[in-house]
Amino acid sequence: MIGYTTRRDTIASRVGYRKRDTLYEAYVPDGTPFGGQSLPPIHGLSPETNRRANLLLGRGSGMRVRPGRDEEFDQLHTDYFAVWDRSRAYAAAVLALQRART
Repeated sequence: MIGYTTRRDTIASRVGYRKRDTLYEAYVPDGTPFGGQSLPPIHGLSPETNRRANLLLGRGSGMRVRPGRDEEFDQLHTDYFAVWDRSRAYAAAVLALQRART
């Protein structure tokens, strides 16, 4: 059915939006398309806090999807845009019904 958004899709979109920043890390590229080196940890910080600090402080020369998280990144991207497409179709259907009533 056009315009039908399931609860699972809505939750996936919301969770994907919230999790999108956890998929990235700052790194130092080595000149190859997918190569590079993760930044050394800042002493005294947990791994997650360290990753966020590296991104916020602008350490490294680039930003990438963390190694091993590519599949999760692709799924979150797909879910997010699927919900967007369905919500636009729903809005178009509502507008068509409103026009039909007048």
